[in-house]
Amino acid sequence: MTKRVARLPTAAVASTVALLLLGQCRRQQVAPPETTPAVAVGARAAAQPPPSSPAPPAAAEAETDATSPPPSKGGWLEGNIYRFRLDDVRKCPPPAVGGGARIGAVVRVASKIDEVFVAPRDVKLESGGVILDSAILDKAPAGCGPLLAPKSLRAGKTADGVVVFDLPPGFNPERRPMKITYQPTRWGGARRVEAVLPPG
Repeated sequence: MTKRVARLPTAAVASTVALLLLGQCRRQQVAPPETTPAVAVGARAAAQPPPSSPAPPAAAEAETDATSPPPSKGGWLEGNIYRFRLDDVRKCPPPAVGGGARIGAVVRVASKIDEVFVAPRDVKLESGGVILDSAILDKAPAGCGPLLAPKSLRAGKTADGVVVFDLPPGFNPERRPMKITYQPTRWGGARRVEAVLPPG
């Protein structure tokens, strides 16, 4: 008895082989991506310098802007229509009425415009929320003259003199910080400036 072998058509065999080969090729192409070894990544990260961050502003600069005290004696303070300077602070005899102390502030005002009126009443003494007006005196105490005289200044002119303050009892200038403030009386206002009194 002759055994019959079923023969597949050539076209079907060719297409089956082609599909098998194509599948094999795709399997080789879709290999998982190579991962960089952790050691290499660590070495590369160590070799690269860390990103530089912008340098912070100098601490001294920041503190100067935020908490710097007003200038002390000897420096000009710029107002909008004038310049003001505290030159010295003196103890003036006799003591104020009631046993308090008496001090004199030597000040100078330079006008930037015409008609700036300078007067002792516009100079104040401040400490711990207490504001003292200048004393009204007929003549300068010994060692505290000449007094600042009220006058109107033209542009470029200056006025100087002593402004006297009577300190109440218990108002000790050596124990609490004090400052001199100046703001000329003027229609439309003028900028206020202040200077810290040196201790003692």
